[in-house]
Amino acid sequence: MVLKTTRFGDIDIDPESIITFTQPIIGFLEYRRFVLLPGPPDSKLTWLQSAEAPELAFLLMDPRQVVPDYTVKLTQHDLTELAATDVADLEIGTLVVVPADRNKVRTNLKAPILINIKHRLAKQMVLDGNDYPIQFFLAQADRGGQKAQKEVTHARSDA
Repeated sequence: MVLKTTRFGDIDIDPESIITFTQPIIGFLEYRRFVLLPGPPDSKLTWLQSAEAPELAFLLMDPRQVVPDYTVKLTQHDLTELAATDVADLEIGTLVVVPADRNKVRTNLKAPILINIKHRLAKQMVLDGNDYPIQFFLAQADRGGQKAQKEVTHARSDA
């Protein structure tokens, strides 16, 4: 199947690779079908490209790049919704915002994207009971964050 995208042009994808969100991404209620695309070479970043809107793509990062002990606690309902038996069955990513000012590149640690690759299900979840910020500025992070900042800057220049 050919997926038309604004950022990447026409991409040939396997229809089986489409991930369906059981609950939409906050602020994007009408879009539920996405595909994962690789980020820049030598980067741990990933693109989450809408299969429904050519112009809609999000940059994802593994939050453990900046917070090594980042954890997500799920209820049995959350696991069932994503057809998972344990949080280890899920890929965890956080949305990255890349404005023109590189010092303001940030990720949302409070609302990660959880993806069950095997069953192609995902959802964004707002985490309760922790101090994770909605806006975690990568320029202010420790050494790991600086590496992530460099990768995000590279992703922006490739776009």
